[in-house]
Amino acid sequence: AATLAAMEELARTAIQHRASGGSAYVHVDVQGYRERRKQALIDFALDVARRALDTGEDQAFEPMPASDRKIVHDALQQVEGVTTISEGLEPRRKVVVTRV
Repeated sequence: AATLAAMEELARTAIQHRASGGSAYVHVDVQGYRERRKQALIDFALDVARRALDTGEDQAFEPMPASDRKIVHDALQQVEGVTTISEGLEPRRKVVVTRV
């Protein structure tokens, strides 16, 4: 993920330079990596939600970027019996799954 982000930044910088400082949105993906990563994160989030439901204990993720936190929040929004919150300050901000 860090390599793709770095490649995006390099591409964005080059395009903005050619466009005389205009803004550019660039997304780099290699063989569907982003979609596979998103699905793996959703699957993991669902497992964590089941653990919260089974144990009744809050389950905290490791700190993650805002884009990954959004995937987790969105994935668990429809799971009955749990809710999600983000805690902490960047770059250590994390998602916590709690039973309701």
